[in-house]
Amino acid sequence: MIEVHQLIKLYREGKRDFNKIDLKQAYLGGVDLSEVQLCQANLSKINLSLAVLQRADLNQSNLCCAQLWRTDCQEASLIKVQWERAMLIRANLAFTKLSESVFKKADMRLICLEGADLRDADLSGANLSYANLKGANLSGANLTNVVITGANLSATNLSRTCLEGINLESINLSRVIEPNFYLKRTA
Repeated sequence: MIEVHQLIKLYREGKRDFNKIDLKQAYLGGVDLSEVQLCQANLSKINLSLAVLQRADLNQSNLCCAQLWRTDCQEASLIKVQWERAMLIRANLAFTKLSESVFKKADMRLICLEGADLRDADLSGANLSYANLKGANLSGANLTNVVITGANLSATNLSRTCLEGINLESINLSRVIEPNFYLKRTA
């Protein structure tokens, strides 16, 4: 297992490939790891708050219970990532690839997911209050019981999206693309 200080040293020397690494419970807050490759990495319970992961590749990684407060992951590839119970408050995931990722019960308040690809993602039980999902692709996503108060879903693709158990009041749904989503109103 590589130590955090070794990873940072190697990164600064130009190494970018850290695939399948185990950084469980590591602290990498505030570190710039732009364009790093951490595919299939164990990053559960890691603290990446205020870190920069722009254009990083974390496909198929485990970020369960991770902390990414104000983390900048713009244009990153995060396909099939496990985010259960992760804290992503105010994180910037604009224009990221998040298809088939699992965000069950994640805290995503005030997150920026503008233009993000969330096709077939599972966000069930997540808190997306005041999130910016403008222009995001949520086609086939599971949003069952998501808290979405004050979120911006303008120009979002909601085709085949499950919105069961969601209160759609006070949400910007202007110019929603193909709004043939599945909605079951609760009593």
